[in-house]
Amino acid sequence: MWPGCAVRSLVVVACLAAATSACVSVPAPSGSSQDDSGVGGGGGGGSDAGGLGGSSDASIGLTGDFTNVTASVNTDNALISFNPVDGAADYRIYRAPLLADGGVDLASLPGADGGTAMPGATYRCAGDREASRISLDNEPLQQGEAAHATVNGPVVGFNRATADATLGYVYLSPAADRLPVYALGDPSSNADNSCYGQRWDESRVKRYLTSDADRQTMIGQGWRDYGAVFYAPATASAATVQVYTAATNDFGKPRLYFAAGREQAARSGASAAFLALSAPAAGTAPLKRVFYTTCGWSHDELVAGETRFQRAEHQANVPLTSLQWTGLTGPTKLVIEALDHGCPWQGLLSPVSVNAVAGHQAFLSLNDIRTADPLQEVFVNGQHDGEPRPRAIARSFVDVSPVAADATADYRDGFDTDVGPLTEVPLNTDFAAKRFLSPRYDFSFYRIDSPPLALGTLFNEFWVVWADGGADLEAKFRMTATKKAAIAANSFLHVTLEVDVVSTDRRYPQILISNQDPPVQDNLPQGVTILAQTFGVWPARFELQICDHRTWGVTNQCPRFATDFYDLANAGQNNVPSPVVGELAGVDRRVRWDVYASTTRVYGLLDGQPMGCGILPAPGGTPVMPAGPVTVTFGDVLYHSGIDVPNPPYTFHNEHMHVETRRHMDEFAFKSGVAGPDWNEAIVPCTATTK
Repeated sequence: MWPGCAVRSLVVVACLAAATSACVSVPAPSGSSQDDSGVGGGGGGGSDAGGLGGSSDASIGLTGDFTNVTASVNTDNALISFNPVDGAADYRIYRAPLLADGGVDLASLPGADGGTAMPGATYRCAGDREASRISLDNEPLQQGEAAHATVNGPVVGFNRATADATLGYVYLSPAADRLPVYALGDPSSNADNSCYGQRWDESRVKRYLTSDADRQTMIGQGWRDYGAVFYAPATASAATVQVYTAATNDFGKPRLYFAAGREQAARSGASAAFLALSAPAAGTAPLKRVFYTTCGWSHDELVAGETRFQRAEHQANVPLTSLQWTGLTGPTKLVIEALDHGCPWQGLLSPVSVNAVAGHQAFLSLNDIRTADPLQEVFVNGQHDGEPRPRAIARSFVDVSPVAADATADYRDGFDTDVGPLTEVPLNTDFAAKRFLSPRYDFSFYRIDSPPLALGTLFNEFWVVWADGGADLEAKFRMTATKKAAIAANSFLHVTLEVDVVSTDRRYPQILISNQDPPVQDNLPQGVTILAQTFGVWPARFELQICDHRTWGVTNQCPRFATDFYDLANAGQNNVPSPVVGELAGVDRRVRWDVYASTTRVYGLLDGQPMGCGILPAPGGTPVMPAGPVTVTFGDVLYHSGIDVPNPPYTFHNEHMHVETRRHMDEFAFKSGVAGPDWNEAIVPCTATTK
């Protein structure tokens, strides 16, 4: 769970897209909770230890179109996640139209009358995960690739056929006669792809098991917990087939999975793993496998359902399976839908209108987009051009409620009100710089094109849309809270926010904790600053840096602590149970950051999962980061955008935001004098080594 989370029960209503009545309300199972991958009992970082709370996670019992729906609520924001729906080109979420008695006005839903629209609606769409590809079977590796997927071809001395990819059929939801099958990611340094940018959830070597006791033991040993990935029959019968596992004697002892039959007869040393059904049944999906070969060890990846199988065998851009809704003011019924076409691109949404200028598209306000649409519909994060208006092929209803924000925070901004009024003041720095002051923030931009430039609140979030000068300069944005925090030797400053984290080498978000006043970027050489950022093209990495009396720049980065997978693999150290940053990234998918800093250490977490820990320098026993007041800054970077966003994988950015950038941020808060996060250094080590 996120730090400080409490488990709540939610209620979900689900019905078929074609239904006009008879939807079913299903309460969440008593005591249910969402498993956060990689934290578990041994991963550390699971509790807030006195920091900022105000969030809630819950698993949701569900019957109907969507399966394994979970909701995470942080104050007035809901992140809804679910299993993919076969055939879906995109997903969307919107507020359900209600009747006077509180029931859903089913006749008003998009498609209820055979059409596709709900005039005047505002949807938030999932959009695509912009990820690197993997070659399949006989496809040649492209330049810069070092991973390969096999479905039809030789695998460790056995020729597999396409039909062999289906091992049986498994359930997607729990029941009394089923066992959860857990996926655990191997912590060994060779258990993921250490070459180039081809690293995904699927590239990590895994064990699949049904014993929760074994699972907890492995979590305590540093294995990454992916949770229950499907459900198997609990007892053997004439309708079941045994699935086996074996590790061969090849390099890395590739972990293989196969059903009873032809391959089982060809393999020695196999052991029973779990059962599957031999034929499809209600509530099941085909259990399929893809063999992954990388610069590390090879393995069979198991997935339930055709959509997950297609992702595993091809990777690249596929729809995200999570949706964001913001601005909850009370109990709210939301609709989630799988769509037959992608949500349409309607222009670059911005908190305010900015006319198009040479080299840049117009920035469009919510009203601009609504007015221009023939049905006054708004598709937030629509990414598709030239497709028919989407139609729902699956639909569910989710009831969510806000949770109280942490009243003990030293500072918190949920952006329920505008950040203004803004006053422009001079910024005595190099050309193309602007600075604006408000009662709550000091805003500064460096080396930008202006216009276009927009900042403000939208959907109870802070949005900033801007561009680097001539698509060719090292441009930066800094947003510093006017209220200060404090850093100390024997306690921690906890800084938290949520922000979208689509990142490349040239565009990425940041947090800066500095003992310097704003404009912080100008004053960096006079003090010490801790910097956190997501950086790099897919799969990106989470970085913690220390800037000791020096500036920071895109081509002049401060020393970073060696906490990334590639750093650890090159040093022969175990991989940590942290998520792949790219797998959390989406244009409308915000990620919670938590940074804990003292004068001696800094910890970083994403969505409650530990990412890295740095031991701050203390030459001669004196910490370089002194105790005392500090400023807290949200930052964004755009550098030489004209040659950024390689296509693939960044297809959407390449086509629609190549020379502009946009971030939306929320739940910005900090609290001084708290305990550090729960942390198991045997699994996620703290390091003084910098790169």
